[in-house]
Amino acid sequence: MIMQEFTLTVTPWKVIVFYHPSWRNLDLIIKTLYDAGCDGEDLDDAVNTIESGYLNTGFTFTNGNKRVSVLIISKTTDASQFNDTYDHEKGHLAMHICQYDDIDPFSEDYQYLTGEIGRMMFPVAKHFLCDHCRGLSE
Repeated sequence: MIMQEFTLTVTPWKVIVFYHPSWRNLDLIIKTLYDAGCDGEDLDDAVNTIESGYLNTGFTFTNGNKRVSVLIISKTTDASQFNDTYDHEKGHLAMHICQYDDIDPFSEDYQYLTGEIGRMMFPVAKHFLCDHCRGLSE
């Protein structure tokens, strides 16, 4: 598992991302989610996402009052599926921030937000966006 943590500058927002988590990392992930304010059904959903071992899935939790989001991007079958899950969870993150900060998703502010999210996540995500880098190419 790789854990990434950063704070956006376009709008001050803490983001924690878990890439390729497994049940071995569950305690850390649960503590991180709980500290972010995740409990009840949301926490159960996150735990189920990890414990199921299903590939090509993800989870995003946001607490707008604490200005924090936690993303989980599970193991994927290939780079294309990683890209799909990665884009999907980044989309949830951006829309959650838009909702709390009243950002119009048709605005330039939205584009700057999604650009920064992508730039901040790219240093880790790039290792999963290529099947050769993942050791899956022939």
